[in-house]
This record gives sequence, C-alpha cells and structure tokens, in this order.
Amino acid sequence: MTGFPKGAGALSSEKSELFALLLKKKHIDLPQAQTIPRRTEAGPCQLSFAQQRLWFLDQFEPGSHLYNIPIAVRIAGQLDAAALEQSLNEIVRRHEALGTTFVTVNESPVQKIATTLSVALPLVDLSELPEVEREVEARRLAVEEAQRPFDLASGPLFRASLLRLNDKDHALLVTMHHIVSDGWSLSVLMRELTALYEAFSENQPSPLAELPIQYADYAAWQREWLSGEVLAEHLSYWKQQLAGAPTVLELPTDRPHPAVQSFRGAHQSLAVSKKVGEELKALSQREGATLFMTMLAAFQILLSRYTNQEDIVVGSPIAGRNRAETEGLIGYFINMLALRTDLSGDPTFRELLGRVREVALGAYAHQDMPFEKLVEELQSGRDIGRHPVFQVMFAVQNTPQQAPELSKLALRPLKLEGDSGTAKFDLALFVVEAAEGLRAVVEYSTDLFEAATITRMLGHFEQLLAGIVANPDQRLSELPLLTAAERHQLLMEWNNTASDYPKDRSIHELFEARVEQTPDAVAVVFEDQQLTYAELNRRANQVARRLSARGVGPEVRVGICMERSVEMIIGLLGILKAGGAYVPLDAAYPRERLSFMMKDAAVPVLITQQHLLERLPTHDAEVVCLETSWREIADECTDNLQSGAGAESLAYVIYTSGSTGVPKGVAVRHRSVVRLAKQTNYVDFSANEVFLQFAPVSFDASTFELWGCLLNGARLVVFPAHIPSLEELGQILQQHQVTILWLTAGLFHQMVDEHLQSLRGVRQLLAGGDVLSVSHVEKVLAELGECQLINGYGPTENTTFTCCYRMTAGMKLKGSVPIGRPIANTQVYVLDSHMQPVPVGVTGELYIGGDGLARGYLNRLELTSERFIAHPFGTEAEARLYKTGDLARYLADGNLEFLGRRDQQVKVRGYRIELGEIEAVLMQHPAVDEAVVVASEEAGGDKRLVAYLVTQEEVAPSASELRRYLKEKLPDYMLPAAFMVLSEMPLTPNGKVDRRALPAPGEARPEMEAGYVAPRNAVEDVVAGIWGEVLRVERVGVDDNFFELGGHSLLATQVISRVREAMRVEVPLRTLFEAPTVAELSQRLVAIEARPGQTEKIAKVLQRIKGMSPEDRRETLQRKKG
Repeated sequence: MTGFPKGAGALSSEKSELFALLLKKKHIDLPQAQTIPRRTEAGPCQLSFAQQRLWFLDQFEPGSHLYNIPIAVRIAGQLDAAALEQSLNEIVRRHEALGTTFVTVNESPVQKIATTLSVALPLVDLSELPEVEREVEARRLAVEEAQRPFDLASGPLFRASLLRLNDKDHALLVTMHHIVSDGWSLSVLMRELTALYEAFSENQPSPLAELPIQYADYAAWQREWLSGEVLAEHLSYWKQQLAGAPTVLELPTDRPHPAVQSFRGAHQSLAVSKKVGEELKALSQREGATLFMTMLAAFQILLSRYTNQEDIVVGSPIAGRNRAETEGLIGYFINMLALRTDLSGDPTFRELLGRVREVALGAYAHQDMPFEKLVEELQSGRDIGRHPVFQVMFAVQNTPQQAPELSKLALRPLKLEGDSGTAKFDLALFVVEAAEGLRAVVEYSTDLFEAATITRMLGHFEQLLAGIVANPDQRLSELPLLTAAERHQLLMEWNNTASDYPKDRSIHELFEARVEQTPDAVAVVFEDQQLTYAELNRRANQVARRLSARGVGPEVRVGICMERSVEMIIGLLGILKAGGAYVPLDAAYPRERLSFMMKDAAVPVLITQQHLLERLPTHDAEVVCLETSWREIADECTDNLQSGAGAESLAYVIYTSGSTGVPKGVAVRHRSVVRLAKQTNYVDFSANEVFLQFAPVSFDASTFELWGCLLNGARLVVFPAHIPSLEELGQILQQHQVTILWLTAGLFHQMVDEHLQSLRGVRQLLAGGDVLSVSHVEKVLAELGECQLINGYGPTENTTFTCCYRMTAGMKLKGSVPIGRPIANTQVYVLDSHMQPVPVGVTGELYIGGDGLARGYLNRLELTSERFIAHPFGTEAEARLYKTGDLARYLADGNLEFLGRRDQQVKVRGYRIELGEIEAVLMQHPAVDEAVVVASEEAGGDKRLVAYLVTQEEVAPSASELRRYLKEKLPDYMLPAAFMVLSEMPLTPNGKVDRRALPAPGEARPEMEAGYVAPRNAVEDVVAGIWGEVLRVERVGVDDNFFELGGHSLLATQVISRVREAMRVEVPLRTLFEAPTVAELSQRLVAIEARPGQTEKIAKVLQRIKGMSPEDRRETLQRKKG
C-alpha cells in the first residue's frame, strides 16, 4: 500500500544531471527538447502509446485492481473537510486526465474528456467504535478502497474518501487508475493538495499557475512526433539492441508458469548494511557510474547465476518526463526500458559495470521509444502467461521522501499491514535510497515463488554486494553467492552418506559367503527349474574352472550372449569366479554393433547358446555354449576358486550409446557393485525377498536385480526370454509372489494404467530410467498402500543407482517426482559452469562422487578424462567426480529434482541414447545431406524419436528404407519412430540448427514403400483404429507394418491389451511380432476366435458405436437398460 509517493522509476533532478553529463562525455546527444503544442481540435483524442497498452490489458481482464494507484494519508489536527474537498475538485479541474474516460469509437479506444467533473468526498465516521477497532477498521477500509476496481469507460478514474477516527484524527484515501497517473503524479498530487488546502482553508484563491498543457495534448503530440525519421531512428537502435535476445529469462521457480498471469504477488525486503551501501556509492563514483548502474550490474549477475544465462534483459521504468511542460502534470508518462547486458567471458565486476554503463546510457538516449510501440514493432510471439521482452524489473527509488507540510495539520502515511497482493512481473527489485541507507525490496509472483525462495535470493544478493565492494576486480564466477552455512549444507551435510559395507570384498566372495549361510535356500527360479544357493555355486565354480583353463583371470573380459535363463546366471557368476569381467552382448543388436563391441572389448572367450550362434558376427573368440558343453563342464571341480580378483578388479563392461556413432564401454569395478547391493539404505534387502530378473543384462538395471538379490540370500525369479505382455508380467509377479521389482518409467506407467492390481504384492517397487508421471505415482500411493515406491536415478557410470526417492501412502507431490538424495557412500553436487555449487532451487549440472564410480570408458582415455574429473571438494588425492550432463536442482528439503539434459542425450524406454550417434549413422546414408534427431515427448510423458532429414535427391528414401538401413547398425530402441524430410533445416541467428523451430511430427502417415490400402472389413477397421491411437498416426493402412510405423515392444503391449479388451479374444503378444500388419493380425484374430463369426460381430458393434454421437450413445444405453 502506498503511503507518501516514492517517485518509482523517476530519476531525481540530481541523477538526471549526472546522466546527462555522462552522456555528454560519451558524445551521445539527447534529442532536442520540443515545445508540446495545445490541441486545436476539441472532442475525443487518441490514447498515448502507454495508455493504449493499459487499455488493452483492462479489456483482457476487466474488473482488476492491478493498475490502481492508491495513497493513504493520516491527518492529525483540526481538519477543514470542506477546504479539503474544494482542493481535490480544483486538482481535478486543473488536470484533465483525472476527468478522462476511455471509450471505443469506430472499434478504436479514444480519450473522452469531461467538461466538468465534481468530486465528492464521502465521510465515513468511525469515531463511535472503540479505539482498537477504529484502527483495524480504518486499515480494512483503506485496503478495500485500494482494491476496488475502476470502469475505464464510465469513470470516474479518480476517487477520494475521508475516514473520521475522532475530531482531530482523519485518514484521506485517494485512488487513481494508472492509465491517468503514475508514481511521479502522486508527488504532483500531494504538492498541489497541500498548497491548495493552505489557501482554501484561509479563504484565499488558488496559488497555482495554470498548466501550460494537458495530458491529451501530450498524447496527440507523441503520436505525431514519433513517426517518420524520428521513429525510424529510435526503432533502429532498439531493434539492433534486442536482436537475438532471449525472449524468456529462465528463472528457476517453485511452481510451473501459469498459462495466464494472475498477478498475485507479495514482497520482501533487505536492509543493506550502511558500510556496504556507502562503498557501493563510492565505487560508482570512482567508475563514473550511477548507483543505478552499479546495482543493476549486481542484480544482473544474480540473475545470470540463477538462470545460467549470460544474455540478461531486465526492464526498468523511467519517468518519461524529459520535457519541461510535463513535469507538473498528473498523467501516465512512465516508460519501460529494456536493458540488455552481455555477461559472457566471465568479466570482472569492474569490466561488467563498464558494459552496463554503456547499455544504460544508450537506453536513456533513446528513452522516447514507447515500450508498447517497441513490442508491436518487434512482433515477438505473445505469451499471455509472460510479460513481453522481459519478465524481471529493476528500479532505484532515489527521490527524496519528504512528508508534505501544512501549518496547522500533521501529515503522515497511513501504514497498512501486509502486501498489496499484486506483482506485475515474475520478479521486481526496487533499491530504495534513503537517509538510513539502502534497502532492497523484492516484489514477486506468488504463482511462481515461495516466500522462502525469495528470502534465500535476498541473502544471496547481500553476499554478492559484499563481495563486489570487497574486490570489484574479481571475476563474476568468483563472486560469492552462498553463505558459509549454505555451502556447508550443500557440500557436506547433504553428502554425509558414508556407512560401513564390505568394500574390500568382491562380488563372488560375498556370494560364496551367502552360500555358507543358506546353502539350501532357493537362489534362482526359471520356469520349471530352480537351483539352491549351493547348487548355483557348484555349477558356477565348474564354469569358472573351464574359463580359467582358457586363460580367463583378473582383467580379462569375457563376452556373454545369452537369453534370460538359469544358464545365463551360471555363466555370469562363473565369469566373475574365474576372475574375469563379463561383457553383455544382446543378440537382438545388429551384427555390426556386436562386432564393434567384441573387438573393442577384445574378448578372448564368448559364452553363448547354440541357437544364437547364427546371429553373431564373425569373430576370433573361443565359443563356449553352456547347454551343449555341459557334459564336459560337469566334470570340473565344484570347489571355490582363488582367482585373485578383488574389490578393485573389473567386474563388467556395459556398452551405452556414444555421440560419435559407436557405443562406449563403461568399465565397472567389483567395489562399485558391492556398494549398490550390500548394507545400503535405498532398499531394504533381506533373505526373505523375491526379486524379478527382468531387465536385459546389457542394461545396468540388471546389476541391481542380480546382485541385490544373490548377495543378500534372496530368491531370483528369471523372466522368460520373450517380450512379455502386461498380463504375462502380472501373472509372473503373482505366481512367484515377487516383492522387489524394477520397472522402466514407460512400463511402470502402462502397468499402473492397465494392470495395477498385479503389483499388489510388491513391497518395494523401483521405477525410473526416465521421468515418472506424478498422476501415476499418486495412483500407486493411493491404491497400493503396502507398497513402497522408489524413484531411482543413476547413470551406468555410477553403477545403476545414484539417488533414490522413497514414497509411501499419504505423501503429497508437487509438480514433479524428485529423484531424492544420494544413496549410501555416494555424493552428488549441483554445480555451475565454473564448478561452483549453486544455491538451493537453482539449476546446475549434476556431478557424482563416491564408491559407485566406474573406472571410466574402455579404450577411451580422452573421454574418460573429460567426464571423470578431479574432485574439487574431495579430501582424498585420488578422488574423482563424474560429470553427468544431467541438469538438476536441490529442493529446500534436500531432495533433488531432475530437469533434463544439457546435451543431446535422452532416455527412451529406459535406455540412455546419444542422439548424435543416430545422427552420425543417418549421415552415412548416401541420400542424406543433413540429419537431426530429437526426442519428442508424447502424452503421458513417454518419448519417441523423430528424425529430420535434408536429402540430396528429389525423391527422398522412404521411412521403411531408412528404418531398414538403421536396423543394420543400431539396436531397436535407437530407431526413430518417425522421419520428416525438410527442404532445409531451420537455423538460429548464429547458424546452428534451431531445434525448437523444427516442425512437430504430427500424426500423418509416414511415407511407406507399400501404398495406403484402407481397411476392407470391420475387424481391420477396428485394428487399424487401435494402431492409430497407440502410434499417434492418423491413417493406418492394412499393409502397414506396425514396427515400420514407429512401433516397439512397449507399444506392442498396449496394442495387444487394447485388442484383447475390445475384441474379447485372448491373443498372445508374440502374435503381433509374427503378424505385424493390420491385415495379418486381423486374420489371426479371426482364426483364434472362440466362436465362428464372433470377432466380426464385435468389430461391427464397435464400428457402430464409434459412428454414434454422444447423445445417440446415451440414448441407446438408456433404451437397453430400460
């Protein structure tokens, strides 16, 4: 609530003179002052540019009090109410703006000026109330008055009322609409009010001279003057100044940006220490700058550190009264300047201040360009949820605040509790310069920010200011932001995860210890087979001895290409017992990829199965087929070996996608796996648990499933090799009473949507690999009360899990599901580009330390040194951090929130993919000139890959041809679901591909080799419809291949589930793989129907329902029920 006017945004005369002097030194000429003439035409006139925008905003949200300008004054003494009313009426007579309304003529707004306007001063008598109630009621009425909206068309846009608390105590409440006034106007109002009251209370005439012009004269002059060459010159400056500027300042918020601004707000303030304030002023003088410039530079540093942006645009109000005739007017003159500063190159503060000074002087020299006109000319895409050009405002309020004086009355502002409750910007910083020192006031949108966030931000601003005055020659990255307590919390307290675990023992040693404890407990179950811990140990020992005889020992890498089975578990354990490290090779991968992996890992021995040999590339490794070699292996000794492999030895190498076009092998030690599986805190491991081994061994979630189970004496249920339907997965979970389960985010979402009850027996459900949907998580928490849900996050380079967030029934989530805190013996740091910890709530890159770290990348020393770096906060000489490339931020409670990637790496179906690898392979196609691949987010948060191509030929290769080409080189999960051919790639101003400007893939049918053939019967029509819904393809032909349309195994489970539900037929998932076209699948459905003709009849009913209107469907239902 406004007390005495502060002259917000207005430069004092002293500062205006200093600005002019600085401009002169820089040889910047201000436009010559022109006399503003009186209007010669009577009647309505055009709005000024500033008024036009406010009028539009009022039309957009009528009835808002956002642009009310209130003032409340407490008056002590014997008040002459009649003289006060006379004074107010004289002010209204003098200033035509106060009698103006805004109406529409010929579809355009105009100012309609009242010839006469009488202002009443209603009296509200509170004197009969008890004294305490009087004060409370006075404040309530003042707030109510300040928030009462105006009607711009009917007016009046100026009103006043008088509260009587007793004979010698009154409160004057005056409210104006911003469209006829501004902060400067309040000073004019109070100055004139006191002068007129002094005269009228003594029956003297007005002492004030008539005004030279009225606001309408200024509006008409502005429209005429700001045209032609004058407009072109100003516009040229601002267009050049704002060319390529970011349209959005990416401030980290506590809540998502609303679609439409509500303007709800609050404010907080900070008193800058007297010493720091004086030193800031002295620094400004030494550098030939104003305090405004110095504080703006500091604020832009804060914004840059909060946003990780180096191109910062801030709005700043300026009084807009640089002509003498306007200084005494009440009216809306204030203008907004867009101050854009380049903070790149990590300059010193002194250097940055020089940049800010140049920006401010240039803007001041071109201040006559109305912001509203600039927005119109820039034609930037308008977002009704954000302020155009800038979303953050800055101002220094340095106009001396002197209480108006009257000879017989004492005036003081009526102080009101609380905020005005509004905020026009996401964030606004006002630096108030007063006799007692500097004060920083932040006004903020409560839609976006919590109060605690703003408190922290003000604390960081205070740290920054102290650092600036201590040494203005520090680089921006060196200036302090965090308090000592915050730094300790981020680096030490939240990373205090050390706990005891058997860190010096290998995986197989711990397994053998488990065998000693519970030899007869069931270790592995696969279909109708099961092995006890003792049996599994004996067989693994036999395999280990066979491998040892073939030269396998510590640091020797052994390939393993096997489907999920008991033999696969024996093989993995046997490799480790021999001292070797396993290298998973997925038989579904293209031969070319497998060949690279085998050569890169230099595997001398390959464990596989007979039926997979034909899928493997040519290689030099010695092959061991466990099922055919078992008779020989069975003769080996069953005792444990002493292989010499220990905690620091290599345990496995898992290959992940690489940006150069080939995969990279992540080399993981035994200790890293033991830290994941033993005596940890993110999952409750015990011998009573039942794990499902479901993930491919080439996916590092299998590390958790295998060793989390077998090192803790639990039972491992191995899922059959084929891709399951959701029903089959649910049956396995219930049949074997699985208690610990890992699911990728995509499969988790599907299970929750379609088979939630199948998860009822699971005690600990881990999901991750991508962002979890809040709605799906909340559904699990609400309906599966006994299940603990765990969001698991972690790259392969830190052995499966880095952070986990445990959730139980009753927990409330906000906008996203956090990834939680680091698990035991793991450290995480959120750092900026200069390796400094960022504040809570601020986005940075996630770095990981601790015992889970991999050795690095196999045969990639340069990449290893780039991603595994020296630990800047570590106490041990050899300590390292892994640079993840993931963006995250700390929440106030110490949990982490995942915010995406800073590079082109994405997660699709739980697999980590380098988009650059797909692009590199596409570029090898002879017809492709350019290729860009993006991960397009679908409804429900799932992602699909979309490839954009520029080809050499007029007739581009079909989607089928491109998919076949990629299938020879990349695994299925890296194949794009859609291909879009462009004439050229959209580019940013600096010549890079503008990924945001790429067209949406849409739902058009991709170009296929087979032409479109429409469904020929009801069954084909229903099947094609289901495919279209799942694949998001508008038109599906009967000869279209499900997988060539972008389908994959997860989507296949959705299709089969919907077909079963719609057609009332039990069809196994493999049917879609065997019959991947609409025609073939439809034939299969008819072939397996329970009764002849049933499928066709059901399909026809579905067709009929689909063609009905909602009203027809309801009528039919009511008729059937009746």
